[in-house]
Amino acid sequence: MHTASNHPPTQLPDWIFKYFPRMTGLWLRTPNWFHQAVRFGMVGVINTGVDLGSYWILTRFVPYFISAPVFAKALSYIMGVVNSYIWNRRFTFRSQVRSPRRFVLFFLINLIAVGINSGLMALSLHVLELPEWVGLLMATAITMTWNFTTSKFVIFREPII
Repeated sequence: MHTASNHPPTQLPDWIFKYFPRMTGLWLRTPNWFHQAVRFGMVGVINTGVDLGSYWILTRFVPYFISAPVFAKALSYIMGVVNSYIWNRRFTFRSQVRSPRRFVLFFLINLIAVGINSGLMALSLHVLELPEWVGLLMATAITMTWNFTTSKFVIFREPII
């Protein structure tokens, strides 16, 4: 953590101030919700890696899942959600509260997100007849907004509802 007298206390290392002074100045002036949104996106990339990597390992190296890819995908998705909960609680929202209720709520909200994502994709393809890439972008953007908003204001708010 940087605590030099010429900079306000932050969670940025000293070398960032030295090599990227303009970027750190801009970062320090942005609101906390923006920092959380950036961290949320970073965690999302990691979650995607956990999901895809788990799926790949299960379907290539575990004999049962070679012939059960849908079940492997369900498990890999769950692994991604668990990873997401851990990283978002500790890194994105920096919550100190450990609660099984929060995890259950997080999991339920992520199940709703799957429905939102799939529903928006179906709407964009079959009703609005949009190109696939437009549907993917729309479904992803709206679902990410849902996940971030519910995580920030419902799941990880202090105290838990």
